[in-house]
Amino acid sequence: MYPILLQIGDFILASWHVFFVLGAFAAWFALQAIRSVVAPELSASLIDRIFVLLYLTGYFGARIFSIVTEDNIQSIAEFFTQLVSFGAMTLYGGIIAVAVVLIVFARQKQLTILRLATLFGAPGLIAIGVGRIGCFLNGDDFGKAISDPSHPPAWAVRFPNLDDGIYRYPVQLYEAAMGIVIGLLLLLYLKKAKTHLSIAGDISVVTYTVGRFVLEYYRGDERGQFLGTSLSMSQGISLVLLSTWVVYRIKGQSRLKVNQ
Repeated sequence: MYPILLQIGDFILASWHVFFVLGAFAAWFALQAIRSVVAPELSASLIDRIFVLLYLTGYFGARIFSIVTEDNIQSIAEFFTQLVSFGAMTLYGGIIAVAVVLIVFARQKQLTILRLATLFGAPGLIAIGVGRIGCFLNGDDFGKAISDPSHPPAWAVRFPNLDDGIYRYPVQLYEAAMGIVIGLLLLLYLKKAKTHLSIAGDISVVTYTVGRFVLEYYRGDERGQFLGTSLSMSQGISLVLLSTWVVYRIKGQSRLKVNQ
């Protein structure tokens, strides 16, 4: 693993932060590529402003979720000290925070949630995919041990920071590949398709929630359970978000039929 890409004296360039920023830039380029197709009424400058807001919201949302669920905070002062310090981040915290901002934005601009999911879905998947490479290099998000350690497959990896010599599933690379590949395919579809653009929004939501739910079975780091069930916290959130999206889409179709 390479948790530190560069160190000069006291200056440290952490892998996870580099790929967090690279993922954000990749998302920005993707947004600019499809803005005129999906939401031509939104100017490039407006997209830039909302992008900066989402970047900050995603970062602090991920930090807040991690602090609240993983740290034993004793005071408000300690909470804010942790918040402005580099530390652990929980992806779903950032996703939820970003979703809330986009819902507010949709209401202000009189856009449907589906339009925004179509616009931000593919770029979001790419950003997550690139960011997960940083998680892998950092070594703190790791997969479960493979079933036959005596004959490890070529793709199995060992994490030096764990100091156990165990071969594990490179689960973060799986998620990285899922996000980048599906995101790029959706970008190509949106650039070429003339109709049914909203299917890209559906695919983005379903791909990530279902994919994350499945990949959680291959995660080896303990991050708590969802409401006392056997599901991990991320699996529970995946189910909630997927169910919410399905209900939203069904209600949308029902309203469309009534109006017709």
